[in-house]
Amino acid sequence: MLQDAPRDPVGRAVVYRFDKVETLDGEALENVTILVRNGVIERMGKAVVIPEHATMHDYRGSGKIAMPPFALSHANFLVRDRRGSGRNAKYRAVDSLWLEEGWEKDLLKEGVVLVGVDPPGRGVPGRTSVLRVDGQVETPDPLVADLHLKITVSNSSSAKRLIRDSLAVADKAIEKENQARKDWEKARADWEAKQKEKAEEEKKKEQTEDGTIPPAVAQGEDEQKDKDGQEQAPPEEFTPPPVDPNIAPFVEWIRQQRVAQVWLSSGADWLHWQDLLGERELPYEIVLWHGTSQNIYQVADAIAATELRVDVPARISFLPYTRVRANLPAELAKAGVSKMILSPSSDSWSAVKSYRFAVAEVVANGLDRQMALRGMSLEPAMSMGQEEVLGPLKVGSPATFVIWNGDPLNPMSQADRVLVDGVVVYDRAKAEAEDQS
Repeated sequence: MLQDAPRDPVGRAVVYRFDKVETLDGEALENVTILVRNGVIERMGKAVVIPEHATMHDYRGSGKIAMPPFALSHANFLVRDRRGSGRNAKYRAVDSLWLEEGWEKDLLKEGVVLVGVDPPGRGVPGRTSVLRVDGQVETPDPLVADLHLKITVSNSSSAKRLIRDSLAVADKAIEKENQARKDWEKARADWEAKQKEKAEEEKKKEQTEDGTIPPAVAQGEDEQKDKDGQEQAPPEEFTPPPVDPNIAPFVEWIRQQRVAQVWLSSGADWLHWQDLLGERELPYEIVLWHGTSQNIYQVADAIAATELRVDVPARISFLPYTRVRANLPAELAKAGVSKMILSPSSDSWSAVKSYRFAVAEVVANGLDRQMALRGMSLEPAMSMGQEEVLGPLKVGSPATFVIWNGDPLNPMSQADRVLVDGVVVYDRAKAEAEDQS
């Protein structure tokens, strides 16, 4: 049988040419052609064969740069609920959203296509959620409604007791479920053994002298016996005992079914967290959240030794009680942290607008540029489990990127276009024309 001849790619081809592309899959590339078809980067490089009838966008000589979009781990200006400190693990951040009109256009203007939101409050305020920003709908369905368990650590005895007690109660819930499962398994085994023994006895009783067996008992007779007071069969499926909704996420965490985000604001918090963690090996990420002064640099080596992902504000801070500047992201990188998220310096919208300036300052003071760009895009996307939505620019990846009219870390540069899966979801020229009309 003859095989079908190879077919040409199907779908409209769109071609983009740039002087520079920040692929974040190694070093930046120059004089690059990107061929997009059906929302995917089909070809990419310096020598790309362009199909007939392809739509061409040639940006060479314009200074425009393409790179993956930004992802914000903590777009908490989108959350409006008020909640104090306590064990509130049952809440999801998505249920506290307060989206103002035009929220997604403002984020796209800053080159952002993914955002994480945190449940408000301290202690154990709940679980994080993830939104995709594509400008299609005002109130989108969350990509992930229920993700990380948020835990804030402080040096107060009540805060430590809250975490320690939550883990202890979760341990007891797991023990209770394990015992309930053992009891159920034993009850099922005992009942099945009794039924087998009973069937054999009945068979012997009903067997005639010539060795034949009479017709089976009419269907439903056994069920009637149960109704008449005989032993009921245990359930065929095991049903776990109910767990307090504020404890259930801790149970999942202990069972390695959930990742936590542990928030720390000082070196002392790190030591307290290590004391609380003890010998447990639990999956978590570290979120550093501090003011303009911090002493976290003192535990940078210990944090790096965990090889965990670390989320840190893009900020030049100061050593305690001094005006000596400290570049914590660079210190963490020097200590060996390789998976770093750079977040805006606060939960405010103004911090998002100054985000690129803040990152540029951190880079100018010692942080590797590629690490910084990855920390604004790929690393937070991976933390949110969205590496297939937002990834490095390479063949086979989604055609999701931002076209900047200059260096992305130059605060004066602007996002000209944002593409998600090959679709232009933001066009600055059109947006400005609409604002003026």
